[in-house]
Amino acid sequence: MFARVRRTGLIFAIGLGACAREPVGEICPAVLEGQLIVTEIRGAQTGGDTYGQWVEIYNDSGGDLDLEGLHVVFTRMDGGASARAIVRRPLPLAAGSYAVIGRAPDDMRPARTDYGMGTDFPSAWFTSGSIEVQACGATIDRVTYTSLPTMGTRALRGAPDPTANDTETNWCIDTEPNTDTTQLGLPGSPGEANPSC
Repeated sequence: MFARVRRTGLIFAIGLGACAREPVGEICPAVLEGQLIVTEIRGAQTGGDTYGQWVEIYNDSGGDLDLEGLHVVFTRMDGGASARAIVRRPLPLAAGSYAVIGRAPDDMRPARTDYGMGTDFPSAWFTSGSIEVQACGATIDRVTYTSLPTMGTRALRGAPDPTANDTETNWCIDTEPNTDTTQLGLPGSPGEANPSC
């Protein structure tokens, strides 16, 4: 059984004939801080690319999850701009597995991407900034980066760890070559453990 919760709140209509409505539910994964971990980021690439931009998230909760309702917030380093993406359909994630959330529309997502955030983030990701994973209004994980590679991915070294990914020196650039002749660009390791780059 996937772990998720429904948070409720009241919505009030104001104006002529106003009335109170029943609580509206918000579905979100039932996770605590550190139980989802950002482990790899792929930004805009130089040259031909069919893999797209994405962020990889590891399930360290010890149980199976459904990421429906998860929020992923991107903020530019200077704080001058931000965008929030929401997982808007069921997205099962087994314990000890990775989910890859990409920038493309969900119905047009590239190979090896599990969910597409589509119009939630229509432009290229910030070249420097932070990514924050939120569930039920709480911050579950947050990483900051000073730059994203334009060839390859920014990958967390070693086993997924919510404290280790806070430190810049624990990240490296994965430029492993592409072995899939049907795709263009350097793929990184979406959905898998990161190499020791």
